[in-house]
Amino acid sequence: MSNKNIARELTLTATENLADEIIFKTANTLLEDTIKSIPFASVITGSIESYTKFRILKEQKQLLAFIQEAENINIGFIEKFFKDKDNLELGLEVLGILDQTYLEKQAKMMGRATILFKSLSISKQKFDKYTYIITKLNNHLITIIEHLQTEITTNSSMSIISLPIPNMDLISFGFIQKLPNGSWFSEAQNKTPFDHKITDEYFYFYENIFKD
Repeated sequence: MSNKNIARELTLTATENLADEIIFKTANTLLEDTIKSIPFASVITGSIESYTKFRILKEQKQLLAFIQEAENINIGFIEKFFKDKDNLELGLEVLGILDQTYLEKQAKMMGRATILFKSLSISKQKFDKYTYIITKLNNHLITIIEHLQTEITTNSSMSIISLPIPNMDLISFGFIQKLPNGSWFSEAQNKTPFDHKITDEYFYFYENIFKD
């Protein structure tokens, strides 16, 4: 059986046995209770079924992207991961995190981060930090990171660049740091008060998790 077929079977099994019970059932119950309390609910009851189908397709798409990326990196990883009872809690955590994502790129990054953690390349604390960052990455932030990497590459991989209006999310992620007052004259590439240092945290995340 091909890896693609295995991935699809694992996707359906994991989604049916875990996601349906833990994610969808609770959300749908709450939604149904809310709808019933609204006058003329019969007019919009069909929205529940449409929303449920959308959620199922979205979750399956993200889980499939996660599985395929993990299998591309480490063939057989997914089967071992989900069959190992010791990974039950982590598996539920991963499914919960995937539920917070909507971009295929986010699901792929989750696959890479999970393999890094299970291979002991990163600690649980780092895994938690990176998965938090992954859930916050929308198309806008992804574009900013891609532009940042282009500028770094263009400037011969210099770790200090000028950012007159730095993105606050990149600062909170620990990806860029404002140079201390008084230090930029000797350290900065462009020697301006807007110079920021690109951290090792950024380079590791970009090379090992973000980059396709």
